[in-house]
Formats: sequence, C-alpha cells, structure tokens
Amino acid sequence: MSRRGMAGAAGFAVAAMGAFVVLDHFGGSERFADLPGGADVRLVGRFTPQQVERLAALPEAEAVECDDTLYDVGIASGLLQLDQVTVLTAVHSAGLQRAAFVRGRPVQGDAELLAVDGRGLKLGDRVTVTRGSRGVAGSVVGVVARPAGQPDAVALLPAGAVARLDGGSGCREVAVQLRRRSQATAFQRAAKGVLGGDPDVTYDESLRGHV
Repeated sequence: MSRRGMAGAAGFAVAAMGAFVVLDHFGGSERFADLPGGADVRLVGRFTPQQVERLAALPEAEAVECDDTLYDVGIASGLLQLDQVTVLTAVHSAGLQRAAFVRGRPVQGDAELLAVDGRGLKLGDRVTVTRGSRGVAGSVVGVVARPAGQPDAVALLPAGAVARLDGGSGCREVAVQLRRRSQATAFQRAAKGVLGGDPDVTYDESLRGHV
C-alpha cells in the first residue's frame, strides 16, 4: 500500500472510533459525542455542590446539573429484588432530561425517584436502593421511557441520593445546556476559572465548528 493510502486508512480507523479528539485552547483535549438529552457540554471529574452552583451562575449557561451514572446498585420493592443494576441522576432542568415522561411527575426531594418503564418498578412503589453498605429509601413518583445513552438503567434518583450512594458530597459528571452554541469556548474558559483547572470536556456533536 502506498504511503498516502496507509495514511488514509489510519485516518478512517480513527474516525470510526466514534469520539473525535482535537487539541483544545488550553493544551488538553476535548471530545465530540452524541450527548443524551439536551446537553451541550459534559464535564467529568469530581465537583462539589458549590462548584456546580457557580457553574450554573455563569452567563453562558442555561442549565447546569449533576448527571451521574452508578453501576452495581441493588433495588428492592416488595417481592421485587434487582441486583447489579444501573441508576442515573434525575435532573430537574427540562432541557437536560435524558428520558421523556410516560406518567407521573418529576422528583421534588431526595426521598423520591423515577422508574424506567418496563424494568419492574411501578408508580407509587416504595423502594430501597443500596450500593455496598450505603442505602436510600424513596417512593416512585414518575415513570420515564428508557433513557438515551443508558437503555439498561432501572431508575433515576435525585442528585443528593446519588451522592449518598456514591459516598461523596459532590458529583463526577456535570451536564450543561448553553444559552447559545457560540458561547461554548467562552463557557470552557469561565469553567476553568471556577474549577481552578481544566476538567475533561465532551461537546455535543452539534457544537462542531462552534469551538
């Protein structure tokens, strides 16, 4: 194969990996992927509630919320016992919701949760959720369709309940909806100031050409 042909094949292999990586403005890297819900940006690290509040107060941000995923979770309700399942954070911002409501209402406190339709839990069920030695209890107040990006998830819990199950006071992933796509780079610079460094950043595919 010619040198040019080898270079073309290598470029195709990289593109086929699904997440395109480019150099960012601070010397690190940023990725583009099909983010779930209406998220424009996803930050990955370890963020305190105060940092999330400061990110949400940035003028470029329309909505900012913790949006973690936990695995190896146990869920019990009556005779139903589910082991090693996946749960997500139930965000409040309509523009960031990963799944459409089927019935019921959004969560309004840490003692409430959403069930994923067809996974065994029903509206009104009293549920105990455990992870290792930690546990939370709550009631199912809403039922949602299978979440985009996490179709195997069983339930969505408020950020406070997810944090308790995870053993920390913060969150590992933050979803961001921007006021305008053209503000993506400005948001990243402002976020660096809030966080004191560069978090891992993933942009939605729709932001190609805007950052």
